[in-house]
Amino acid sequence: MNNLKHVLTTKDFLATGNTFEILKNSETGILETHPKPTLAELPKYYDSQEYISHNQKSLGIISFCYKQVRSISTKRKIKICTKHIKGMSLKKRARILDVGCGTGHFLVKCLEKGWIIKGIENNTNARNALPAKISKDIVERFESLRDRPEKFDVITMWHSLEHLYDLKAAIQDMKKLLTPRGIILVACPNHKSFDASFYKENWAAYDVPRHLWHFDKKAMKELFSIHNFQLTETLPMHWDSFFVSILSEKTLRNNLFFFRGLFVGLISNVRAVFSGQYSSLIYVLNVKRKTK
Repeated sequence: MNNLKHVLTTKDFLATGNTFEILKNSETGILETHPKPTLAELPKYYDSQEYISHNQKSLGIISFCYKQVRSISTKRKIKICTKHIKGMSLKKRARILDVGCGTGHFLVKCLEKGWIIKGIENNTNARNALPAKISKDIVERFESLRDRPEKFDVITMWHSLEHLYDLKAAIQDMKKLLTPRGIILVACPNHKSFDASFYKENWAAYDVPRHLWHFDKKAMKELFSIHNFQLTETLPMHWDSFFVSILSEKTLRNNLFFFRGLFVGLISNVRAVFSGQYSSLIYVLNVKRKTK
């Protein structure tokens, strides 16, 4: 614990109300959730009708906002994947692996593009909500893919890296599953953003203890560099600041949470134009190639 420094104290606003600490690891630069739940304890923190990404039937303005942002973001994600796949000049159909695929919204769109898909999702509620046309392509853990010969051109983690229990093992697994010219796309909240500093312990994107890890650009780059990956591009996720700020305002029980959230989200994006510190970021990574 000597390398861990207290940053703030927050709580699980979604399921239990339990209190957690956010600690900074001085060796990695990553913020960590403490105490870290055991693998056996984690499912109870996802067992809520309010956990929208695993619940297709959620109603209300928050659910409406989430689905609108998801639709817009998915189109952009497909566009990003398409750009990089074209750059690979593949002679076969592209293969996509989505880690933490949730209810499969992104993978359905990948399938419509004609790509070969596979997903990993360990949450039972999310797997039960998967569309029938992709459910056969979803496995529960990385272990299910280790002995298969298939490799993937693009591995995506759309707001799922922060949920993974063992970061080192997951990155090692992804590296083995990636084709030589393949890329990993990681989307994560950025705790250096204005909305994070504004809401502090009430920032919805801390989402403890479902989010076990919390990243900024430097920590993300160094995490993957250890495994011989290089960060080639960082892209903003403009809509996340609005959604996260609305959720944060709702946590504060503000009657005007929707409008205040929109205003703070707008400020966060404007400031990020100059600082680069957007509420969420997409990281484009590939394995460093040996130079002759």
